[in-house]
Amino acid sequence: MADPNARHALYDLACRYAQAVDRRDWAQLTEMFVPDAQLSGPAFMFGDRDAIVAGLRGIERYDTTQHHIHNQLLAFEGNDATAETYCIAQHVYTVDGVKRKLDWGMRYHDRCVFDGSAWRFASRSLLVDWTQDLPLEG
Repeated sequence: MADPNARHALYDLACRYAQAVDRRDWAQLTEMFVPDAQLSGPAFMFGDRDAIVAGLRGIERYDTTQHHIHNQLLAFEGNDATAETYCIAQHVYTVDGVKRKLDWGMRYHDRCVFDGSAWRFASRSLLVDWTQDLPLEG
């Protein structure tokens, strides 16, 4: 069985990623990736840490976001780990004066490495399983 501290650290990494994106904390987000990391998703691919952070700044077009991290399955091999992490991502935006909420049911497929001091993302793929876009009331 893998080290329970490593399991906790990797779940924490996924949660801190969600927090950094939602708070637009680009400095914190930068520290979560190795320099040559890759991030891919529907219709995008960023090939290093700087490109990842620059690309994720596109989320600023939303009024607010909340990423809710759920179950996570891990596999370990030495100082490397693979993970599948479920997430519901909520995006609030305004169009023609009407607030709307775009929800994504998604999974992250990650490869993480332990660099001697912390776990970091080496690659992250975002897979969207479903979407829902509705007017937001209240």
